[in-house]
Amino acid sequence: LRRTPGGAVLAPAAIGRWLVVFCDEINLPAADRYGTQRVVAFLRALVERGGFWRAQQWVRLERVQFVGACNPPTDPGRVALSRRFLRHAPLVLVDYPGAAALRQIYGVLARAMLKVQPQLRAHAGALTGAMVDVYAASQRRFTADQQAHYVYSPRELTRWMRGMHEALAPLEALSVEGLVRLWAHEALRLFQDRLVAPAERAWTDAAVDAAARAHFPAADLGAALARPILFSSWLTRHYAPVAREELRDYMRARLRVFCEEELDVPLVLFNDVLDHVLRIDRVFRQPQGHALLIGVSGAGKTTLARFAAWMNGLAVVQVRAHRGYGAADFDDDLRAVLRRSGCGGERVCFILDESNVLDAGFLERMNTLLASSEVPGLFEGDDLAALLTACREGAQRDGLLLDAPDELFRWFTQQVARNLHVVFTMNPPAAGLAQRAATSPALFNRCVLDWFGDWSDQALFQVARELTLRVDLDRAGFAAPDTLPVAYAGLELPASHRDAVANACVAAHQAVRVANARLRRRRGAVVHVTPRHYLDFLQHLQRLYFARRDALEEQQRHVNVGLDKLQRTVAQVSELRAALRTTQQQLRAKTAEADAKLRQMVQDQQEAERQQQAAAALQAELAQSEAAIGTRRAEVVRDLERAEPAVADAQRAVSNIKKQHLTEVRAMANPPAAVKLAMDGVCTLLGHRAPDWKALQGVIRRDDFIASIVRFDTDAQLTRPLRALMRRQFLALPEFNFEAVSRASKACGPLVKWVVAQVEYAEILERVGPLRAEVARLEQDAADTQARAGALQQTVRELEAAIAGYKDEYALLIAETERLKAEMARVEAKVARSVGLLASLESERARWEQGSLRFDAQMATLVGDALQAAALLAYGGLYDQRYRGLLAARWALQAERSGIRVGDDARAADFLATAEQRLAWQALGLPDDALAMENAAMLESFNRYPLLIDPSGAAARFLALRAEQQGRKLTVTSFLDPAFLKHLEAALRFGNPILVHDVEHVDPILNPVLNRELRRTGGRVLVRLGAQDIDFSPSFALFLATRDPAAVFAPDLASRVTFVNFTVTRASLQAQCLAQVMRHERPDVDARRRDLVRLQGEFRLRLHALEKELLRALNASQGSILDDDAV
Repeated sequence: LRRTPGGAVLAPAAIGRWLVVFCDEINLPAADRYGTQRVVAFLRALVERGGFWRAQQWVRLERVQFVGACNPPTDPGRVALSRRFLRHAPLVLVDYPGAAALRQIYGVLARAMLKVQPQLRAHAGALTGAMVDVYAASQRRFTADQQAHYVYSPRELTRWMRGMHEALAPLEALSVEGLVRLWAHEALRLFQDRLVAPAERAWTDAAVDAAARAHFPAADLGAALARPILFSSWLTRHYAPVAREELRDYMRARLRVFCEEELDVPLVLFNDVLDHVLRIDRVFRQPQGHALLIGVSGAGKTTLARFAAWMNGLAVVQVRAHRGYGAADFDDDLRAVLRRSGCGGERVCFILDESNVLDAGFLERMNTLLASSEVPGLFEGDDLAALLTACREGAQRDGLLLDAPDELFRWFTQQVARNLHVVFTMNPPAAGLAQRAATSPALFNRCVLDWFGDWSDQALFQVARELTLRVDLDRAGFAAPDTLPVAYAGLELPASHRDAVANACVAAHQAVRVANARLRRRRGAVVHVTPRHYLDFLQHLQRLYFARRDALEEQQRHVNVGLDKLQRTVAQVSELRAALRTTQQQLRAKTAEADAKLRQMVQDQQEAERQQQAAAALQAELAQSEAAIGTRRAEVVRDLERAEPAVADAQRAVSNIKKQHLTEVRAMANPPAAVKLAMDGVCTLLGHRAPDWKALQGVIRRDDFIASIVRFDTDAQLTRPLRALMRRQFLALPEFNFEAVSRASKACGPLVKWVVAQVEYAEILERVGPLRAEVARLEQDAADTQARAGALQQTVRELEAAIAGYKDEYALLIAETERLKAEMARVEAKVARSVGLLASLESERARWEQGSLRFDAQMATLVGDALQAAALLAYGGLYDQRYRGLLAARWALQAERSGIRVGDDARAADFLATAEQRLAWQALGLPDDALAMENAAMLESFNRYPLLIDPSGAAARFLALRAEQQGRKLTVTSFLDPAFLKHLEAALRFGNPILVHDVEHVDPILNPVLNRELRRTGGRVLVRLGAQDIDFSPSFALFLATRDPAAVFAPDLASRVTFVNFTVTRASLQAQCLAQVMRHERPDVDARRRDLVRLQGEFRLRLHALEKELLRALNASQGSILDDDAV
């Protein structure tokens, strides 16, 4: 924009360049009430006047040209352009090319594509002809009049060719059959996935087969076109055909990891799930691959998109709409997504559900994004500067040197087109897709449409089979009746019991659809039933089956144990009476044995006293002998003490003779006389007689000479003759002494000293010999006396031990006697008590036997009863009593004709709740009718959070009283409450129940809570609430409520909640009116009636509680119940 003397001029900055403004979908803006399209009128003014007014200033345009494009005005949502506008522009009609032109165009592309497979180049013409034939046939068969999205353009052929090229390029070789199978797969994805009706899909199958037969007659079409046709790159390196079961096993393994890392959802891999996941995966493999998933709420659109994105390594971004979420918030989310995919190079899957489209501007922005990979005006000012800076850094990472803003923004849009994949999820509109197609054409011509629709009967059957595998449904010998109504056309006959139950589950879902259609025709009410209802139904079926089975088995076990213990008690009473007689006989025998033992103990005590006296006398005699022995022994020791030191001293002297001195003696040839005399005396004493010195030397030179002296035994070797000889020949000589001999030889002196000491010691021994003999005799006498005393003492000890044993035995006999007396008293008391117990339990025994006989019948009808109750919990909450009865009758009839037994007189409320629970609910203000009891059971057992239709407020009062009874506080709020978010966060964290009123329009912030989108991180369970993660308590409970019985809820919300209808019925109203009349006319009778009803309920409850307590006591008792005081 430049200012000139002639006024402001708006022109391209580059001199000589023209700016062409391309206006796509120019006839899309709606006309105002005057029939004027304001944008088109502005364009006309620009063309006519060459400028426009801005801030009281005329702005002239230079070198600016406008080009427009649009669909024909006959298409839905288009507005015919005014003639005043059209007179300024030439009108050019660009129609779709004809068949010949298409064959020429795509024939060239086919030949170029098949260059990567030279062996298939000859089939380029046949491939092109087959593609054009299928395209033309589909274009004729399906028109926008049938469905707004049945629009076919050459863009389909381009996508077809591109998809085949991406699959063919990495392959080394491919057969004709492989080419035909790839061609058929792409055809089905392009032309069949968008179709709504099964008949239309069957027609497309037939058209593809017919085209293949016409153009590939030589190929083995039986193998090439065998259904199902599934292509994936998950099991192989390339995009190649896969078998369904192999794919199912692989996805099941990956799904376990997905549930741990991303989203914990119970996903059943039935056939349709495999097909849809591969279709979404195919979209993610393509550049600018966007998907539009249309199906009923709960069909798995978002979950499958997240799983496919996770498998392809895409980051998932979802809009978290909340109260107050507007266009500015949506623009912020879009900026963040585009920065991640454009600047950061991150592959992103942006999932947008129609429930989060709170403003028409959301779709306008997405429509532009899909068409051009950008949203004009989204980045401006500082946002644009920051974006260009980030783009410059990203381009440098890719090795590109870009600096101009246009280049950077172009690189940014290319990155967005490459990395961003948008997935729209929406429910099928009741009025069709015409409005969507008119306002958002890019949703249908830029997105690959996959029609989920509702689950097929095959899907329902497979899901029922899969989710009931843990339930024991197999019945040996089961024969399906001929009257079995087939709900699933593919059911194999004759059906097993498990298949019959799965078929009944499908029939129950179909019955609800029929009832909804009937309700719509009669009352105009729109009621939605979705796959989430069916999954809820199967979850209730499993839970009720296992809970009821465990309760019945536990009750039967208690009853059987009680009956068994009663029977054993009868036998024990007879045994106790027989044992009582035996105990009496034992008591008499033990008493006689104790008397005999006492007499024997007295006799042994007297004998022990006599033996004790004799032992005392022997002890006195032994003391006198010990004194005499001590006197004589002292005299002997005294004499020996005089001689023994001299002998020991002599022996030490001999031992101390030095070896050299002894050697000198041994070496003497002619020793002195003293030496010779000394050595002759020693040898003589040792018993060696030597006539001369030489013989003496022989004795002296022995090695044991000194040792023989040291070991000399005076008593044995020195006899009286030898002693006389020694004293006569040696000791009598004056020179035979220590001093004289020592002067002659140091070695001989000690030897002489030893000889003298031995002779004297022998004489002393001879003198004390009689004393020794006397001492020995005295010692022998003392030993004999000691032995007699010891024998007496042993006898006394034995007698004392015997007496002690007699005392112990006597004490045991007395104790046994006392025990027998106590046992007799106990048995007598037990017999009396057991007789009274058996008399008291006789009536209970009869009732327990009847209940035990009913167990088999209850187990036989368990599956059917659980099926009925689960269907009521999942589907019946929205209906009044009449429609619930009609549905229950349909379900019971289906079960009966399928051979599934159902209880005759069982009410759903009786199956879903115990008598104690029903009485407690009545005490909290609920009326005693079937509808109220069923509703209360639904509030107790729900998988999806309840939405209460409560015109009278009775349900809200009931919830408040119940929470108070449980010691919890019910938080009551509404979406209009400014503190609503704070109340919700507190309830989520602390596990309190919360009741939200006026939910005709639900705040989208509740969607993650209603969907139970829980994440586990570091041991914490979190739920996303707006922009923050909140800890989720397992005891949290959410209740939604509305007072409007005619409120209409979106199908998305209907699939996420359990409706509970508390609207007053005719029967309930009649009962309440009768009660009011009675209370007004006869208050005394009404008071008595209410007291009697209350007492009857309390007595019935008390009787049931006592019976349970008695059975529990019987089961808990260890051993005999006669020993259990509690029983």
